Amino acid sequence: MRNWQSFYEILKFPLCVIFFAVCLIGLGNLITNPVYGFAGVFSGDTLISFGELFIKIGQFLVVNFPLLFLIRLTTRRGGSATTIMSALSGYVTFLATTMYFADPGLPSTVYSSILGLSVNRTSVVSLTGATHYPLQTGLIGAIIVTMITLWSFNGSRRKTEYGFFSFVSKEMSCVLRTVFFSIIAGLAMSFVWPYAVQFIQRVVHFISVDTNNPINLALYGISERLLGVLGLGTAIRQPFWYEISGGSWVNAAGISVSGDVNIWTAQLAANGVTGMAGRFFTPYYILNIFAMPAMIWAAFSLDTNPMEKRRMILLCIIGTLASLLWGTLLPLELILLILCPLLFAFHVSCTGILYMTLQSLHIYLGYQSTDTITLTARPGSLPEFISYIQYPALARSLIGVAVAGIITGAIYFLVTRLYFRYLAMDLFKTGSKDEVISAVIKAAGGIENIKMTNSSIAKLTLSVYDPGKVDVQRLRRLGSHRIYENRAGFNICFGAPSTMIRLGIDSAMRDAVREVNRM
Repeated sequence: MRNWQSFYEILKFPLCVIFFAVCLIGLGNLITNPVYGFAGVFSGDTLISFGELFIKIGQFLVVNFPLLFLIRLTTRRGGSATTIMSALSGYVTFLATTMYFADPGLPSTVYSSILGLSVNRTSVVSLTGATHYPLQTGLIGAIIVTMITLWSFNGSRRKTEYGFFSFVSKEMSCVLRTVFFSIIAGLAMSFVWPYAVQFIQRVVHFISVDTNNPINLALYGISERLLGVLGLGTAIRQPFWYEISGGSWVNAAGISVSGDVNIWTAQLAANGVTGMAGRFFTPYYILNIFAMPAMIWAAFSLDTNPMEKRRMILLCIIGTLASLLWGTLLPLELILLILCPLLFAFHVSCTGILYMTLQSLHIYLGYQSTDTITLTARPGSLPEFISYIQYPALARSLIGVAVAGIITGAIYFLVTRLYFRYLAMDLFKTGSKDEVISAVIKAAGGIENIKMTNSSIAKLTLSVYDPGKVDVQRLRRLGSHRIYENRAGFNICFGAPSTMIRLGIDSAMRDAVREVNRM
């Protein structure tokens, strides 16, 4: 438990950066969007410039969020400069290797100009005639380079001063090892990744054969969310949002329009929504406007420390507003994946069910945009939802989305509370929960030493009478990644099981009081 839960504490900072980046993109869209943005009301290059600036900054951070994870995961207290420099060198090496050795005939959606890497002038015959970019491997590539970097760092620490390459410092040895093995990893990825691309293409083809089938739409929703958190969402979004896999429509002038976004935008401009477009975006409105805010406030309601709740309420308000105004699915989904994978699995499954149900009920609400970059797209926002009120043909869909959203929001709120209170630990009732709770009580100095308990979704707080009786090392062995003391007591980061452990300790304290009263 400790090994997995520690990732949340380690990656908390880059998760905050990703949230900030998403907010920048959303704010930029809110300024520049011609349909519901400020640009439609206030004119001027200065306002548009700021909007586009926000989008560019946020876009760079979101595109490179695997790099943020890589840097944080490879940071070491005693050698952070070495590991960070090695990780950056290895990551660039890994990407550049895939740029030269990956099959240039793969779909354009699997390549990306990461960190500005590209090649357009080369003597390599197979790469002439076009600009080539590295493979977009998302979090998978970052994890591979992370493992190489940490292994190289540990190996370089064992380097002696009397070897054949004694003139090479330990720091430089770490960099050289990382670069060398990153080349090997890049070569391997260049030959293996096309098989993953083929699998994704088969999924896309299977879905596009019949986009009226609710099962196909459910598969799309699940695949899109899974690939999104891995940083590979473009591979499935681009074909359906902007290409023929998302359908086609011929306007009054006889011009064929392809892609769900393009069809929806063109039909709204012609004031003739036919009900054939929007199916790939309708659940976004429910998730952003209802589900994610419900999950945020459910997590807030689980915090039992009044002082902590006063500190967190502003963050919850900001998160709710961000979700309503432009959506915050990526950072929240990453938090779910890292902190509570089972709850993430529920979210992904629920998304698939939403796609299936809305398709069955023929409730469609699309995304109006002229942008062809899936990364900067922020579909499913409240401003866009409100903008559709002016179209009588969309009244049924608006009501359907609102009703489905309220139901979904209630389910997300209840399931989130249920998970952290009863399912975050020992799901299959093996008895490990009782063992952990009993061990935590002993490590805290016994039930008689515990004065008060509080918890949040990731942290347990114990207020004790005698701090000297608390066995910190034992608490670490039980699964806590971080333990620190403040005025509230000992803050023990157990991750998702924190609430369940607190409830177990509270139950033991009540039992102890009853036992004393009986005596």
